[in-house]
Amino acid sequence: MPVLAHAALLAELAYLVPGADVAELAFAARLTPTEPEATGALAAFLIRARSAH
Repeated sequence: MPVLAHAALLAELAYLVPGADVAELAFAARLTPTEPEATGALAAFLIRARSAH
């Protein structure tokens, strides 16, 4: 689950900010192992937010 949550979060962040570099997304790597459920919830929220627009 943590790997899928991390991948989903990175995919959504990359979609929202295409020019973001690895250093800007490093927080996701720190968040995922400590809070995998929160990471998945954040990814799902971002997907819903993107779908609404």
